Amino acid sequence: MKNKTKNKLRMYRAVRQVIQKNNSSWSGFEAFENGVTKFVQKVTELEQLTYQKSKALVGAKSQRDKKRAIFADKALIVANALFAYASNIEDEKLKAEVNYSPSTLKYTPNTRFLQMVEGIIAKATELIIEIEPYGVDQAKLDELELAYLEMSEIANLPRQAIVTRKMITANIDELIVEIDNVLKEQLDRLIVSLKANEKDFVFKYEGARTIIDSPATRRKLNLDDVTDEEGNTAFPEDQGDGSPPGDGPINV
Repeated sequence: MKNKTKNKLRMYRAVRQVIQKNNSSWSGFEAFENGVTKFVQKVTELEQLTYQKSKALVGAKSQRDKKRAIFADKALIVANALFAYASNIEDEKLKAEVNYSPSTLKYTPNTRFLQMVEGIIAKATELIIEIEPYGVDQAKLDELELAYLEMSEIANLPRQAIVTRKMITANIDELIVEIDNVLKEQLDRLIVSLKANEKDFVFKYEGARTIIDSPATRRKLNLDDVTDEEGNTAFPEDQGDGSPPGDGPINV
């Protein structure tokens, strides 16, 4: 589905560029103009959706991981104070309960990590007076508890982002059907009327409609690969890979 969307978008962009660069060939043809307007609007919407989809999960994970790193540092300070106190009073059981390395707190799966911190907070609450000389007072404990609540809320952001991506994917699939319908049922039908007087434009349009990056060949199809019967390229050299100026790669 990922490659299908990329291939479709590549073709849509190529068609859009050909249409926009040959405005004089179809200007005044009202039905074709209406089809172009609808097509361009929907392709722009598709580009926006694919961008949103590519950023959804990455942004959620980045936010969660950044917060977790800060939270882990706060938890480590409290855990170390508890460990030092336990060592001083020779409480081996307490030492074992709060003996966490920085890597353990930073890289343990989120659910288990939250359980660890919950235990640290419980012990620190119980021994807050005893551990004050070790650098942890009520203010620092309150700060850790607040961070715990915040982390609990954002821990599920990636899961929520996955749901969001699925919704965006459904919208993308629906939009592709709509764009294909505009092409097949309007522009493809109407452009035949321009063939007699705008042969060059029609040739370029039809060439753009065939652009597909086939995974089987693993070769990127360039617009310059499309030639007419006399060996002439269907597109000017400045059109590159079919993406209009300013369009970057689409990751979906």
